[in-house]
Amino acid sequence: MKEWEQFLKEHESVAAWLNNRPHNTRRALANRLRRFCESVELEPEEWRHLNKFEARDYAWKFVEPLIREHSTVAAGFLVALKSWFRNLDGEQLPLDSNRGGKHYLHIHYKKPAYEHIPDKKEMYRIVDMASSLRDKAVLLFLFQSGCRVNVLEHIKYGDVEDQLDQDTITLKITGDLDHKLRSRDIPFYITFLNGEATETLKQYCKLKHKQTIKDKPLFPTSGKKAITQKWIWNVVKMCTERAGLDPKSISTHTIRKAFRKIVRRADIRDDDDREQLMGHQLKQSREAYYDKNDIPLILKAYQQCNFSRELPESEVSKLQQQLEDSRLENRLLKDRQRNTEDELDKIITRLEKQDSELGELKKLIRERTSQT
Repeated sequence: MKEWEQFLKEHESVAAWLNNRPHNTRRALANRLRRFCESVELEPEEWRHLNKFEARDYAWKFVEPLIREHSTVAAGFLVALKSWFRNLDGEQLPLDSNRGGKHYLHIHYKKPAYEHIPDKKEMYRIVDMASSLRDKAVLLFLFQSGCRVNVLEHIKYGDVEDQLDQDTITLKITGDLDHKLRSRDIPFYITFLNGEATETLKQYCKLKHKQTIKDKPLFPTSGKKAITQKWIWNVVKMCTERAGLDPKSISTHTIRKAFRKIVRRADIRDDDDREQLMGHQLKQSREAYYDKNDIPLILKAYQQCNFSRELPESEVSKLQQQLEDSRLENRLLKDRQRNTEDELDKIITRLEKQDSELGELKKLIRERTSQT
C-alpha cells in the first residue's frame, strides 16, 4: 500500500473529504496534507481544530521556504491546506490576498518550453518507435481520436468490444472518461478511430482481451490495473526521443494538438463540427447538437480528415513506375490480341476459301460420275 493510501486509511475524516474526487486529485491532495502534517508534527484533525490564526502560522511556516524553490508547488500545498481547513465548518485560513502583504504568494510561472506540434509524418515516426503492440495502440488512439490522455486511464474494454468487427470505431467521450468535461458543462462528445488505429486496436484486443470482462481497463498494466497518465507520458517521451525529436517539446497533450492541426486543415464546412470532434465547448446551445442522431454528420466530418500515412517519395516513385509498367504491358497485350485476331481472321478466310473450293471439286466429281 502506498503512503498516501495508508494515510487515508489511518484518517477516516481525510478519506471522507476526498471521497468523491478523481483518483489523481485524491492522491495529490492526500500527499500534500500528509507531508504538511509530518513536517509540523500534528495530526490532520488536530491542526484543523486550532485557532484559525495558529493554523495559518503553521501553514505559512511550512509553505514559505517552498516559495523560493518553486512558487507553484507552494501554491499547490496552500490549495490543499485551505480546502482541508475549510472543510470543517467553512472557516477560511486568514492569509493575506493583497499585493505586498505578509502572506501574499506571488506565483512565478516558468516560461513554457518550446512546444513542437508534430505533423502527420512525424507522428507516424513516433508511432513506429513503440516497443510493443500496446504502446503503438495507445499512441494511435491518442492521435486519431484527439481525446485527452485521462480518457485512456478510464476507458473500459466494453466501450469498444461491440465495434471491433467494424472499420470505424465510434467513441462517446463522457464525463466518466474525460473528467475535464464535468467542469465545462459538456455532457459528452463524439470522436472516432479509423484505418491503422482501428486495425492496431483490433490486434491488441485479440491478443490481450481473449477472455476478458467488459469492466476491465482497455489498456491495463501488467498488474491488470489501468495505465496511468504518467506511464503514457513516459511512453510518449521515449518514442519521441527514439524518433529523433526533442522530447522536451512534445507531451501527451501535444498529440491532441497534432489531431487538431489535421482537423483544422480538413475540408469541414461547419466550424461546430471541428469543435465537436475536439470536445470543445460550443458558443451556442448544445441541446440539439449533442444528439445521437448527429453521429453520421460528425462521422462525415471526421472522414474529411486524412489520418492515413503519407508514402515516402521513393515509394511513390516506385508505385508510379509500377503503374507505367502495367500500362505498357497492357498496351502490348492489346496489340498482341489485335494481331492474334487478325491472324484468326486470315485463317478463317483461308478455310472458308478452301471449303468453297472443296465444294466445287465435289460437285465436279459427281457430274463426271453421273455422265459415266
